[in-house]
Amino acid sequence: VKDYQTADIRNFAIVGHGGCGKTILSEAILVNGGIVNRIGSVEAGSTVSDYHPGEKDRQISIHAAPLFVEWENKKFNFIDAPGYLDFIGEAIGAISVADMAMLVIHAVAGIEVGTEQVWDYATKFGIPKMLVVNGLDREHTKFDEILNTAKERFGKNVFPIQLPVNSGPGFNQILDVLRKEIITYQTDGSGKYSEVPAEGEWEIKASELHEELIEYVAESDDSLLETFFEKGGLSEEEMRGGIHAAVQNQTLIPLFCSSAQTNVGVPRIMDFISKYGSSPKDRGDISVLDSNGNETKVSINDSETVAQVFKTISEAHVGDLSFFRVYSGKVISGSDLVNTSRGNNERIGQLSILNGKNRTSVQQFNAGDMGAVVKLKNTHSSDTLCSVSKKVSLPKTQFPNPNIHSAVELHSKGDEEKLAMGLAALHEE
Repeated sequence: VKDYQTADIRNFAIVGHGGCGKTILSEAILVNGGIVNRIGSVEAGSTVSDYHPGEKDRQISIHAAPLFVEWENKKFNFIDAPGYLDFIGEAIGAISVADMAMLVIHAVAGIEVGTEQVWDYATKFGIPKMLVVNGLDREHTKFDEILNTAKERFGKNVFPIQLPVNSGPGFNQILDVLRKEIITYQTDGSGKYSEVPAEGEWEIKASELHEELIEYVAESDDSLLETFFEKGGLSEEEMRGGIHAAVQNQTLIPLFCSSAQTNVGVPRIMDFISKYGSSPKDRGDISVLDSNGNETKVSINDSETVAQVFKTISEAHVGDLSFFRVYSGKVISGSDLVNTSRGNNERIGQLSILNGKNRTSVQQFNAGDMGAVVKLKNTHSSDTLCSVSKKVSLPKTQFPNPNIHSAVELHSKGDEEKLAMGLAALHEE
């Protein structure tokens, strides 16, 4: 596996209301990145991210699943987060370590309670958002209504980078506002497409929206705004350079179209993320507490290691697996770090990148990257790991209070030990 530099990493969480298609969108991304050959099925239990028995039985995501692909020489670390509110803690954990939130909206059901909740959490963590209206190959889709509702709920700066041309069964054409082209996708799940310049009413629509987009981009930067008023517009190069900044400060909230099931629209969403999406450098300085409890900053360019565990999971035949993000320095297999949250030392063992249950061993992770390590002695979710010379701690992720209480009853005597082990594993996670 390649050693990725910080600027070439894209960390994003795929979030939204339950049943909007996040897991299948993740599958389509994996297909386009060459990780799997075809899009799996939630019903058949063949998706990469929903691999736990409970997820297969219930046909829903329960755990936030870290995944990765390479696309256009960028490494995408993305997390398929559960949508059902019972598992909102998993989505919060994913958003807390992401540099961008991809909010998926069901093309028929529209914006739902879960959509608004994850929007609020992404806003709280201060990360940019992008919207994807998914499932446009279904009957009774309502793209225009969703776009208007999104502008009402999330702000007038929600902007369609794409429009569906033929939504409904057989959907395979999208108007690309950036390039003023009609993109026609194959519907065999391959993600292959052809492009032609937009004509007629679609050309008029694309030109109008393109002008509007230039204004949004110009507003994100004072020097671009000056150029805009002086020349009456921006060059293609100036505009493209400004899109990244506009997404970062959210003067532009881009909205996309897709049918994840048929891989329609997904490759161009990936193109946008690789060119204009957030890299860890966009949030290069983070607030931490020093050993005296005073607030200070950690820079992504610092040489000392600072990392945070955002999820712990107990895997059969593997043991405890800790997922972490590196905020500065490097995490290297065989090195020693201090857990400043608990005051103990940890030897970093085998490091891996994951796609569901499939693990690939690596030697190190650079600043901004995400990975997993096995069998840490006494490290839990939200704990900070850092170099001995840099004893700081990141704020712990705040989760909502539980609102459902359950009792567990033994079926037969002698099961106490099994139950204790199960509860201990559950507590760890």
